[in-house]
Amino acid sequence: MTESKDTKPKILLLTTGGTITMLKSSNGALQPCEDANKLIKAIPELSSLAEIEILPIVNIDSSNFTPSTWLTISKAIFQRIKDFDGFVVAHGTDTLCYTAAALSFMLQELNKPIVITGAQVPLEEIGSDGRSNLINAVRVAISDLAEVAVVFGSQIIRGTRAKKMSAFDMQAFVSVNDNPLGKIGLSIKYDDSAHLRSKKKPLLRPFLNSNVAMIPVYPGIKPEIIEYLAQTHSGIIIEGYGAGNLPTDENINLIPAIKSAIERKVPVVVCTQCILGSTEMELYQVGRAALDVGAIPAMDMTPETAMVKLMWVLGQTDDIESIDSMMQKCFVGELHEVK
Repeated sequence: MTESKDTKPKILLLTTGGTITMLKSSNGALQPCEDANKLIKAIPELSSLAEIEILPIVNIDSSNFTPSTWLTISKAIFQRIKDFDGFVVAHGTDTLCYTAAALSFMLQELNKPIVITGAQVPLEEIGSDGRSNLINAVRVAISDLAEVAVVFGSQIIRGTRAKKMSAFDMQAFVSVNDNPLGKIGLSIKYDDSAHLRSKKKPLLRPFLNSNVAMIPVYPGIKPEIIEYLAQTHSGIIIEGYGAGNLPTDENINLIPAIKSAIERKVPVVVCTQCILGSTEMELYQVGRAALDVGAIPAMDMTPETAMVKLMWVLGQTDDIESIDSMMQKCFVGELHEVK
């Protein structure tokens, strides 16, 4: 974005309790920073990039996030969308990709960046990646990008394509089944697929039915598990083998349970346990059988994104045909539609 020499971009930093904005208190304990001045003192480079304002949202480990937290963050950003040039969400790494997907679906037609970042190591510890990740997140937040993105290491990743791949590496997140939106080096370079600033009017679409279950198939899985989930949940995500294959033999046949769930108007979406690739359930009989009773293929969505999207879709309709259609439609770059 273009700014005058006397005016710095205004960035809202929303903190949620993750490692990245934790600083040591007077007693040496780590706690989230709620004072922009203290953060600027710890990372003086930020003040040369932008005018930073901090908005604490929650102070919890991201393992304790719930879908209601996604709603809180989305609404907080939307209420202030005209007041800032960009937004940075500081987040714990464990559930960061779920939040990134949720913000992508709930905040659409964006005309400025919403950047989510985190850290493997706290700011004040030796070897911390928090400093560079936060600086780079702000760099992206004042750039021409106009969508929800995850910034981690040197990667800029679309919010619906991010996945945590390592609890050890500093490049903890990767872009799954799509090119990264961009890369960060001496400068920021965006892929041709990146959406840039425009005159669009942002939309808040805070639809959410969080009563969705997700379960991987495994050797010996009992159909009764699917039957139980169909009785207690509004929707089910099943992580199949390979291209979306499911067990169909004798006592481990999941197809009758899936058929029963769909007859109860509980949608069943099948994704793949593989990191890369897409569901191609028509390839093998063990996948075709689920398609034939009405299971919905997740195509090349990550399991995390498929789960969040099903929650979002169920927040808008309970019609099985509409759910099927919406799950296979691309809204925010979450899948490649079959043409």
